[in-house]
Amino acid sequence: MDTVLVTIPFSHYCEKARWALQRCGVGFGEQGHLPLFHALAVRRAGGRRMVPVLITAEGMVQESAAIAAWADARRPGTLLPVQPAARRAALELEDLFDRQLGPATRRWAYHQLLPDKRALAALMARGAPAWERAAFRLLRPAAIALMRKAMNINPAGAERSRAKIEEVFEQVGERLHDGRSFLTGERFTIADLAFAALAAPVLFPPGHPFMPDAGGALQRSARQQVDAWRASAAGRFGLRLYTTQR
Repeated sequence: MDTVLVTIPFSHYCEKARWALQRCGVGFGEQGHLPLFHALAVRRAGGRRMVPVLITAEGMVQESAAIAAWADARRPGTLLPVQPAARRAALELEDLFDRQLGPATRRWAYHQLLPDKRALAALMARGAPAWERAAFRLLRPAAIALMRKAMNINPAGAERSRAKIEEVFEQVGERLHDGRSFLTGERFTIADLAFAALAAPVLFPPGHPFMPDAGGALQRSARQQVDAWRASAAGRFGLRLYTTQR
């Protein structure tokens, strides 16, 4: 297949790119890798260490926002509104979620899941080569230490991330307060997709293709926090999008 998406399968930014491609009807194959192992595949594709990377007949596209825009260009108007003001509003929200929500949900979720071998194994069980899963089990302590350092995963960082998630969820809830169906009005756009995908690590949506409800393995306080987020207006919205739009 000419078009290949290089991913960490359970990564929420990779899920955002995957969902965008599927929503726009783009056929592609997926090449999944575990964290750390993904770097070589990205380098081979000509990218800069981070996933997602889309390999196309025309060249390489890196980062979820660029991949979503590339996908929408194949079926204009599917995710990016044609009307300039609506398009600008959708892109501004996507950027907000990319910069603030995505890093926060990743750090908070990893802080909860990394210490638990069972939860971590469930998260990494699908979509990556068997040899990578076996190697990760052998290298687990060193791999986790590298991940903690690279993403600043520690109690203080997790608490800052929790506060940021609360802040963004509150903003989304306020935007939905007038009864609108979607963040920018009455149609699904990249803003809605970005919110749902990037909130997934703290919502564990049942419709997610690579994220089992590892939340069941969380400590009681963390599980209570997940339940509170899922019960909020923003959380209910994100879960609804996975039920009705994914």
